[in-house]
Amino acid sequence: MPYSLEVHFDDVTNAMIQNMWKKISENKIPCRAFDKNFTPHLTLVYGEISGPKKVNWEFLEGQKRFEISFENLAIFEDRGLVFLSPEKSKPLSKLHSLHDANAGFSSMNKFYRTAKWDPHCSLASRLTPKQVQRCASLFNDFKLPFQATCVSSHLVKYPDPVILSSFEYKAE
Repeated sequence: MPYSLEVHFDDVTNAMIQNMWKKISENKIPCRAFDKNFTPHLTLVYGEISGPKKVNWEFLEGQKRFEISFENLAIFEDRGLVFLSPEKSKPLSKLHSLHDANAGFSSMNKFYRTAKWDPHCSLASRLTPKQVQRCASLFNDFKLPFQATCVSSHLVKYPDPVILSSFEYKAE
């Protein structure tokens, strides 16, 4: 059973991304995030937990909300993944490193470790090359970049997302 540590966004950003998922689904392109009612997020850590399914959030004490900029729509062709790509800012990189160092997972996916982490907010995954192109073309007129506020961290169990615990960042 995989687990993730995720950063979640403000309500305006959530609504915008959920509308993108809806548009993908309405155009008959598979969209697991829409079908399974995911919450828009960036995955910071992904892997397995063999012991208690909990996180000691003390490492985030004092963490404040911060903005990130989604710079472009991008594709991981090898995974058939269309995603929003944020700038890898100092606050985002620091947050990722804190989660990576304090996750306590029994095993972690190498692509989410600090050295290889490429932050992304998935729009659609496991697509054929033709579906990738159709999906990306739905957003030719989408206005980028746009700002999002990171407001909280969550421990989530997959494949059907269940939030097991959360930590809300302090408002500025």
